[in-house]
Amino acid sequence: MTRPVILTACVNGGRPDAAELNPNLPVSPEAIAAAVAEAAKLGAAVAHIHVRDPKTGLPSNDIGLWRETVGLIRAAGTDILLNLSASMDGLLVLDDAAGFVPADGTTLRPAAGRADHVLALTPEIGTIDCGTFALGQAIHVARMGDLREMARLYGEKGVRAEVECFDFGHLEVARKLAAEGAFGQRPFMQICLGTGYGGAPATPAALAAMRERIPGGTVWAAFAAGEDNLWVMREAVAGGGHVRAGLEDALFDAAGEPTTNAALLSSAVETVYAAGGRPATPAEARAILGLPARS
Repeated sequence: MTRPVILTACVNGGRPDAAELNPNLPVSPEAIAAAVAEAAKLGAAVAHIHVRDPKTGLPSNDIGLWRETVGLIRAAGTDILLNLSASMDGLLVLDDAAGFVPADGTTLRPAAGRADHVLALTPEIGTIDCGTFALGQAIHVARMGDLREMARLYGEKGVRAEVECFDFGHLEVARKLAAEGAFGQRPFMQICLGTGYGGAPATPAALAAMRERIPGGTVWAAFAAGEDNLWVMREAVAGGGHVRAGLEDALFDAAGEPTTNAALLSSAVETVYAAGGRPATPAEARAILGLPARS
């Protein structure tokens, strides 16, 4: 019997210029909800979403937009696990001329503030970016105390953390926190390659090295930005991991034209089958992650 593989649909992401580069990107709550419903029909068991300002197309962390978007998805009755991003509101921008004080563009909030939408809406999964990294001149801040607090708050609400590791050091931090029990008895870790955030490159050597450091008993997945995601998905399925695909990770097709979530997810399903797996159902995904069955 083929192994069930969790396919996560990352339908829009938080890249600031993504809506300008690809008109197929879901921006409004209605468009995001429709993209999630489409993803479920195509075989995705998990929907990883961000919200965006419908007027500007820019990424947002507005709780009103989160409530509207999640409300539409739930009202439609779509059987899919929700994975809400909590990567916003962690940026620190420094004014060099003024003595490295916080400058315009800083969104840094405490852990509870970054994750208030996750705590209020209690999806099955919420993300934790497991490490500090540079975004151009900005810094995404994730101190050990921040990570422990987010994990604790998620645990109190019954939300499973998806621990996103963009580099080897992030994975070592995740290992330490997992050993402390911060992520429960069945951690869920995501290897993120070639994202342009100064992390690990999308190479077979990097994937193999990070895969080797995944703690035993951990549910793990891997993805890469752009076309590299095809071989990463094959390797992940073959190695016992899970996969994700969508416009967050690839805005263009091989010809350089704007692609769609449907095209990326259809390709991902084909890749999963070709690598010897099959897309997990939402019920199977819940069981794999150790989450309660859908009520």
